[in-house]
Amino acid sequence: MELTVLYPHTKSKFIAKYLLYQHKIKWIKIGEKIPEAPLLVTAGGDGTIHYAVNRINLDKTKLLVLPLGRGNAFARIFNLPIGLLSDKDILTGQELEVQLLEVNNRLAILATGMGMGGEVMHYANPYSQFGFPSYILSTLKSIQTTPAYSFTINNNLYPDLLTVEISLWGMAGYGLPFTNSSTIGPYLTMIKGNPLMAAFKFLLGQFPDWEGAKTIKGEAFTLKTEEEINAHIDGENFLTRYLEVKLSPKKVNIIKPQVSLFTNS
Repeated sequence: MELTVLYPHTKSKFIAKYLLYQHKIKWIKIGEKIPEAPLLVTAGGDGTIHYAVNRINLDKTKLLVLPLGRGNAFARIFNLPIGLLSDKDILTGQELEVQLLEVNNRLAILATGMGMGGEVMHYANPYSQFGFPSYILSTLKSIQTTPAYSFTINNNLYPDLLTVEISLWGMAGYGLPFTNSSTIGPYLTMIKGNPLMAAFKFLLGQFPDWEGAKTIKGEAFTLKTEEEINAHIDGENFLTRYLEVKLSPKKVNIIKPQVSLFTNS
């Protein structure tokens, strides 16, 4: 079987080449145009999946995810396996229809937010090959620069917030959102408090005990600030004063293959 494989860096390409050694491969690096194909393999992390869903025809192209990134939150949510893949493994795989978020007319597979979360993504390259420690370093950098902001959320004013995050899923990883629910959201999480303690508990996945730290579920959220601040859609960072977030009518079809060697639990 000939496969089109999207990859972010040489490390993921090397591993994907081993896992897909039985196949003829057309390699597409992040930044290159993705050709139309019935199946696209994403050989990377959540940032690679995000890149793909915003650039393919979701009605014509299905995704097969090789979770080779740092966090792989998307793969953990759906228990996507990793291993040597034959034609049979792919052709007999389970097909999943997965909901997406719509954020300022773009698509998100996991989450979006403004404030400290955007600062972390500002320092963390979503296509980095340096692994999870790079997120820790990015968080340490962000706590040196992130002030508190006043947010207008669905026309209500919330002062002195460190960050506001909106998650598509109830268990997205890294401690957010603050709910044990595995159901679909979106969920909005507001965080106050000391940036250092916020970063520490965030990385440990612990529920913070500061006043004003909570998660609420809703159908749609609008976030506004007086000035442009760092924001993110999945791992994509940018400056903005405004986010409009809702469930997207679009969905992506994921192939969950059988595996020949080992699984990612």
